[in-house]
Amino acid sequence: MKKKIGTVLDEGLLLRAKQVALAERQALSQLLENALRMYLESLEKRKNGRRKDVVETSRGAMKTSREDLKAIMEEEGVYETE
Repeated sequence: MKKKIGTVLDEGLLLRAKQVALAERQALSQLLENALRMYLESLEKRKNGRRKDVVETSRGAMKTSREDLKAIMEEEGVYETE
């Protein structure tokens, strides 16, 4: 469902948008809707790209000595899957 909105834009920016819409044979509202959609999608991608991975977020969370880690890794069945 589409919703009508009212907004104020820079006059030069609006003129450029109208020229592009005319050149691309589309309604100004469609051009603005596409531009807003693309902007919001790029924000979402950047936001998701900033997420820390598991290694980053857990770094330093488990303090253990090299000896303990070596003993755990040498336990029988450590590398087996069910």
